[in-house]
Amino acid sequence: MPKTKMVDFEEFLQMDKENEHRLEYFDDEVVYLESPSVKHQQVLLNIAAEFRNYFRGKSCEIFISPLDVWLKNEEKTAKVKVQPDLIVITDKSGLKENAYEGVPALVIEIISTSNQTHDSIRKYSIYMEFGINEYWMVNPELKTVEVYVLEEDEYKQAAIYKGSDCAASQIFDGLDIRLEEVFSKEQD
Repeated sequence: MPKTKMVDFEEFLQMDKENEHRLEYFDDEVVYLESPSVKHQQVLLNIAAEFRNYFRGKSCEIFISPLDVWLKNEEKTAKVKVQPDLIVITDKSGLKENAYEGVPALVIEIISTSNQTHDSIRKYSIYMEFGINEYWMVNPELKTVEVYVLEEDEYKQAAIYKGSDCAASQIFDGLDIRLEEVFSKEQD
């Protein structure tokens, strides 16, 4: 489980400016993120390459971590800053110089033993609460991709992909990612 600390919003903003660590913020709780493993980065790069190919020429944009994402929707007052491994945005009005403010359409988190609870419980709940339409949890150890889709304000598990499956987006038609490509260490 990542290290945490309780601070108010103004103190967090100051910490965030001065700190070299990657930080997330959940309405008064700071979470210190560990540096990702080599395996994590290989999987992220493979997924990002597949997503980049799919979204080339489309109006959506993808971004990979580190990018501060301030989750904002009109119904929520909580102050939440996360650093998802990959996001897909359809509303570019929230793009700032060093951050995105709004609600991504799709978020991917690559889980590891050190952050599994954080990604599968806390972030899952926050992403659902803020209305992120699709959430992928990628597990490099098990070589699985769990896809959740928002239906009636709750995440429903669309599928768990493994082996030679293709992970399929539920909201972007034709976005299918071969897991053999995702979990391959080879770079083209």
